[in-house]
Amino acid sequence: KVIRNKKLFPKLEKIVPVEQYTGKKMNFFTKNRHLYKLAKDVIEQYKPDVVMTTNDVYPFEMYLTRFAKQINSTNICLQAGLQVISAKEIALWIDLIRAYSYFSIASLLPFGFRLLLVKIGKRLKHLFYYWILPLMVRQTPFRGKSSFILGNRFSGLRNCDYCIVFSKRDYNLFIKNGVSSEKLYILPHPLTRRETRAFFEKAFFREKLKTANIDKKIITLMLPAENIGFRRKDLSLISEREREEERKKIIFQIVTILKGWKVYIKPHPETKQVDRIKKFFESISGNIKVVDPREPADKYIEMARVIVGLPLSASTTLFTASLQCPQKPILSLDFEKELLGDYYKNFEGIEYIDNEKDFLRILELIRDNKYYKKNYRTKLKADSFSNATELLEHLVQK
Repeated sequence: KVIRNKKLFPKLEKIVPVEQYTGKKMNFFTKNRHLYKLAKDVIEQYKPDVVMTTNDVYPFEMYLTRFAKQINSTNICLQAGLQVISAKEIALWIDLIRAYSYFSIASLLPFGFRLLLVKIGKRLKHLFYYWILPLMVRQTPFRGKSSFILGNRFSGLRNCDYCIVFSKRDYNLFIKNGVSSEKLYILPHPLTRRETRAFFEKAFFREKLKTANIDKKIITLMLPAENIGFRRKDLSLISEREREEERKKIIFQIVTILKGWKVYIKPHPETKQVDRIKKFFESISGNIKVVDPREPADKYIEMARVIVGLPLSASTTLFTASLQCPQKPILSLDFEKELLGDYYKNFEGIEYIDNEKDFLRILELIRDNKYYKKNYRTKLKADSFSNATELLEHLVQK
């Protein structure tokens, strides 16, 4: 709706829906043919000088950047979300999740054997997506180090000529994961730049608040889709029952200390069994409401006085909240000290809490209006490039 507003985007000529993850259901081969044909048609019809994507590892983007390279377009990847950990850690966590979640029938098999099956299955799936599917549309396989299946989803390892990241921290992490420094440029996140932040506040955030009263005592809890986890120390399982009890206890502590506060629980869009979750959490207190997972998180970030990431709090939502509302308390909980649980440790604008005692103390400070937020952005950042257009012109000339 915002993008279609010609007053805001007067030079926008056309929107072409891709529906790589949405739209009409198709089998693998039909979907692959659709993405291939769409990417080819877009490049042939518009003959772009520049193609900008958020990655170069997923099927549509791989086809698009490949065809763009054939007509000497400049391919640029923009960082889409937060990257704070290495590809190896992500890959390990995905393997563990799959080993415990994908084998309900084979649950009696030794865990090591299940993990081996996962690794074999992952390699076969990578072969299918990156080799067999392109061959089915008479394209050469997508060779390269990065893979959304194997866990290394870092952009810049395939067809992108340049990769734009948010910060020096992201720059170093991309290099650590194999991206050439010659490809990398830093442009701070739009919400940390004065002009673009003003645009978002006018065109997007204020629209979300038309029916919201930010003076109310509201706390928003971000609920991850995963119901199990793994302790960092020994990779032991945090079972679904343990996770459920942990979250229930956390929410009970919140409603006990912050009496009278409205609690919104925003599940991740991929959350399953929403009706069961709604019944489970809303039975704790009449002040709790589980909202539709499909709703935008920024609405509940904007409404809340406090934002909390429930374990496992390793999504990009808290990162967005730290940029959208840097002055608000934003808490990331990791009581079990789990793998990926320290996602936001030492992160600017987010308080990482790994024990119950500190959590209760902070809730009491918030209740008594004595909470002081440290390490958050008080000034909008400046950089060598003042905006995306300036950087784009530099890269095209280069």
